[in-house]
Amino acid sequence: MRSAAIFLLFTFAFMLNSFAQEIDTKKLDSFFYALKDQNKSMGSFAVAKNSKIVYETSTGYSALSPDSILASSATQYRIGSISKMFTAVMIFQLIDEGKLSLDTKLSKYFPQMPRAQEISIRNLLSHTSGLMDYVNDVVDKDWITNPHPAAELLDTIAKRKLHFAPGEKQQYSNSGYLLMGYILEKITGKKYSKLLETRIVKKINLKNTVSSIANNLGKEEAKPYRMIKNWNDIKDIYFPNVIGVGDILSTPADLLVFINALSTGTLISKASYAQMSTFNGRDSFGMGLISVPFYSQVGVGHNGGTYGSYSAVYYFKESGISIASCINGLNYPLNDINIAVLQISNGMPFKTPNFKAMQLTAEELKAYSGVYVNKMLPFKMTIAENNGTLTAQATGQSAFPIEAVSKGVFKFDGAGIVLEFNLEKKKMTLKQGGQKFIFNKQDN
Repeated sequence: MRSAAIFLLFTFAFMLNSFAQEIDTKKLDSFFYALKDQNKSMGSFAVAKNSKIVYETSTGYSALSPDSILASSATQYRIGSISKMFTAVMIFQLIDEGKLSLDTKLSKYFPQMPRAQEISIRNLLSHTSGLMDYVNDVVDKDWITNPHPAAELLDTIAKRKLHFAPGEKQQYSNSGYLLMGYILEKITGKKYSKLLETRIVKKINLKNTVSSIANNLGKEEAKPYRMIKNWNDIKDIYFPNVIGVGDILSTPADLLVFINALSTGTLISKASYAQMSTFNGRDSFGMGLISVPFYSQVGVGHNGGTYGSYSAVYYFKESGISIASCINGLNYPLNDINIAVLQISNGMPFKTPNFKAMQLTAEELKAYSGVYVNKMLPFKMTIAENNGTLTAQATGQSAFPIEAVSKGVFKFDGAGIVLEFNLEKKKMTLKQGGQKFIFNKQDN
């Protein structure tokens, strides 16, 4: 549900010509074994070809305490914003049934919302409403980790001005999907969890997908962890705050059944699916789906991210390949994992990365220690050596470990961060997400 987890962008390079070949499951095993062996991820993964699941695996643990429980194909994960796909499907089901239309105004159900008479269901689905984001726009990011009644959530949205006029721009907003979850309940007179069960889960025989369960009450639910030397517990979003937005529990196998059923017309009409999967630009959102470019192919699907879980599900019509990832412990970029799985599944050249870090002495690490500043950025970066480990810490944030990959180059795979040091010039370059920033080391 966090905006940082929304886009998956692959670089176009060359045309694929190996759609018909078998998927190399041994190479997939080798890649996931390396992730597991180097503590790069804990989670479950699956691949389907022409709607048939041909590969499943799990790494690490669904829970580390009080008892260690290995992750398995039955482990359920919080899928974050992939939940929005389910909400969008049920909205389109009501449209197919004539109970709602894309032009229906928000004022019919929530007249207290700003400019509700101008905001349509179309705007809510496509993130063009202009509504504030009740998850990401609040100053206190821990606010969403504590329980809030529906009335308070609605009031939070209603009291804030729009970011822009409805339809003027496209900007990701969790608020639109919260409202659509409530609209589903108003129209049908049934709870969201029951609608999910009857309209999707039972219809396509999903085995491990549920909604409206509070944190860690599901029998098979994976607990979230963050890597700081070891896996550490995370306080995640309080999921009853985000029903219809990012609370659903599911598995990679169920997600593959879902996205393949969606793409083949089992859940909604062809006309509605065409609306869901129409994009205004290469990087834009459709109505509950995002476009996913991968070399010559363009797939559809969605990403999901909570404070402690990460997920993705994508379907590529050209090759018939669909993949799903559900992760409760991430110490390597999810984007890189998904690219690797797609490369292997499409028969492209792939070499498993060497995840092992260079070994440096405490004295060698101390040479990089210090406070680094960039006058254009509102924070400092503190680099410190602690018991043979080098850590980085931005002002006001938690410290995270960085690993040496070559002389003067360190990385933190969990956030896709690379730090390059020039000790002679007392400079550090931070690279992340295709951007780079140069910091100068402060004198003691």
